Amino acid sequence: MPNSSIATGSFPSRKEANLAVQRLLANGFARNSIELHRDEDGDGYAVEIHTRRENLRRAERLIHAGEPLYVVKQTASGAFETAKSYPLVLLGAGILAGFLIYNLLPREDVRSSHHRTRGR
Repeated sequence: MPNSSIATGSFPSRKEANLAVQRLLANGFARNSIELHRDEDGDGYAVEIHTRRENLRRAERLIHAGEPLYVVKQTASGAFETAKSYPLVLLGAGILAGFLIYNLLPREDVRSSHHRTRGR
């Protein structure tokens, strides 16, 4: 492929690596573009896929879909990009959060403290 890139993923077991291959196949990637091989140290398996650059992110998401830490990282990255694109929304959310926290904090009733000091 003249405009190709490689997406990779490492897995501790062959079963997990096969699941990643199945996700790629189920989403339209060609079997002959996917390689599954044992890691050099022999402790796990690696999945590689040769794909066009425009499909690279999708392939990476599919490879790592079963890894919770990757999902958290992708979600955080998406939230950060959204915050950069819409700073006023982020500011509004911050103000709303501050208002909610302020109203949830326990406070002493102003009237009852006034009556206690007056009766002395």
